[in-house]
Amino acid sequence: MNRTTAWAALVATLACAGPAWAHHSSSLFDLSAPLWVRGAVVSYQPINPHVLITIEGRQADGKHRQWIVEGPNLDRLERMHLDANFLKAGDVIEVCGFPYRKEILAQHASAADGAATLPSFHGHVLALPDGRMRPWGPYGKLERCIRPNDSPEKWIAFLNADPMAREYWCRSLSNVKDPSHAAPAFVDTVTHRMARACD
Repeated sequence: MNRTTAWAALVATLACAGPAWAHHSSSLFDLSAPLWVRGAVVSYQPINPHVLITIEGRQADGKHRQWIVEGPNLDRLERMHLDANFLKAGDVIEVCGFPYRKEILAQHASAADGAATLPSFHGHVLALPDGRMRPWGPYGKLERCIRPNDSPEKWIAFLNADPMAREYWCRSLSNVKDPSHAAPAFVDTVTHRMARACD
């Protein structure tokens, strides 16, 4: 069983493992540990229960590594007006996402031939080859994907151009039990300059 098939089997197992898993949710992910990964697309698979992107990039230690990035389901992908040609092998992208919580992976380590050990995560934001950002999977805290060198203008343009990105941003900021980790001045500037305020 290859790594992509094994990961898809694990995700399917999580999604079908009873009431606790029937509705995939943010509770499966460590929202305190956002990570950005840059690499070339190896494969793009628009499948259920979640679209998978395999990317390969260089780690800090210089070694090449593959990540399998989980994304939206096919219904959401259709609402995003994306198709099977959205990404091509060789496209260099960046992904901000959130890893599965360690206890979730441990609990299901035997579910799919060791797939739980894969260095994979749920992608929340994609940075495309042309530099534009695009919302991806629904699970995460969008403002935690702000990078140190990002400008407020870049994020304002992103949120104003994409209703789904705005939805993710507003939902993320509305969770008072899990406050933002981003610089308050940055978040305030972006939020107040959005074309449409959060409801």
